[in-house]
Amino acid sequence: MVVSEKIIRNSWRAGTFVLLLAGLASCQTDDFKPASGSAAGSAAPAGPVRDAGLYNQTLGSGAVKVAYVGVRRAEQPSRQADTEFRDGAALAVNTLGSDVVKLTMLETTEKPEAIEAAAKTLAREQVSLIITTARGAEFEAIQRGLGGLQVPMIAFQTNEASLPEGVYPFMSSPADSLIEGASFAMAEGARHAVILASSAAEKLQAERIAQQIKAFGGKVEPIVEVAGGALPARALASWGKADMVVLMPGIKTPGEILKKADAAKPPLPGRRIVASAVLTPQDLNEPKLTGSIVCRYDQNVQARIGSRYMSSYGMPASTYAGYGFDAMAMAIGLAGRYGELAFAPERIMSPDGFSGSLGVFRLEGDRKVRRNCDIFKVAKGSYVFFQKAPPTL
Repeated sequence: MVVSEKIIRNSWRAGTFVLLLAGLASCQTDDFKPASGSAAGSAAPAGPVRDAGLYNQTLGSGAVKVAYVGVRRAEQPSRQADTEFRDGAALAVNTLGSDVVKLTMLETTEKPEAIEAAAKTLAREQVSLIITTARGAEFEAIQRGLGGLQVPMIAFQTNEASLPEGVYPFMSSPADSLIEGASFAMAEGARHAVILASSAAEKLQAERIAQQIKAFGGKVEPIVEVAGGALPARALASWGKADMVVLMPGIKTPGEILKKADAAKPPLPGRRIVASAVLTPQDLNEPKLTGSIVCRYDQNVQARIGSRYMSSYGMPASTYAGYGFDAMAMAIGLAGRYGELAFAPERIMSPDGFSGSLGVFRLEGDRKVRRNCDIFKVAKGSYVFFQKAPPTL
């Protein structure tokens, strides 16, 4: 998506755009805070049953049928993430739309035949949307089980994942945060970027960032693969031209790399550094990184759904819970307005976007997700809040 310099400046600085949200009132921030004494505010949403078996639960009694399909993984981190995605989705149904949607929550093992069988169950129920933790070839198993029924899927995957037609990624990656950070650096005046990557594999992600910077109207030098803690000599020729340095997450000891490169080729005055939220405590205390721009997606979850999530599940709401809540809140908002026709591509990919616990987001025409974020800057050994996410994309 091409975004002009004027749009970048307006969205980050002036805040003059009005987010229409396609009229989806149930997806707006204010509606995440039930009025004092209301039933929604006092209810403790019943989460999925946690036991040794596979879960199978239905929430809500609305006319629009939605499904959540969790794939039980062997590794514990994925199992925990699935629990939090699922609990976030359940919270959205119980607080925003139990009379709008009927949510079937199924868990299956990783075996293709088990995934296909679960999808056959959903096909018989004529579900209109599937929210899932599936990945890779598992989408094909779901589609086989659907038997030709065209059901769009919201996947807890990032833009880097290769997904089949009709499957939309929903999670923002470190590369996405660097794209948003770079757009903010351009709003502050940067125009000429150099991107440092740690490996050939990371250079592929860096290429997507470079493409977006160019789409924003900027110039990008050839991506630099850093080896041995220093820039290759051939990269120094362009070092003094750049007024923005983008550090990919895999770059280790970025402060030392910047010191060596700046000693060999002095930087332009006012150069911006764009970094991700994976900096070490040592990095955060590095003077060379002071003022670095960092885009963070995880800052609004507690303010928006934290108290109700805590009262329901006894733990703070994680970013995973926020993703689960937002996917379901989007579904509820669309279903409340359009009923059974809610999930046509032009509605899922509404150019006006949606608002959720993780901020404003939009599913775009190339089946990518874009999400606004709060901007932090590195100072005094930590990430310091600098500017709230703009209210539009």
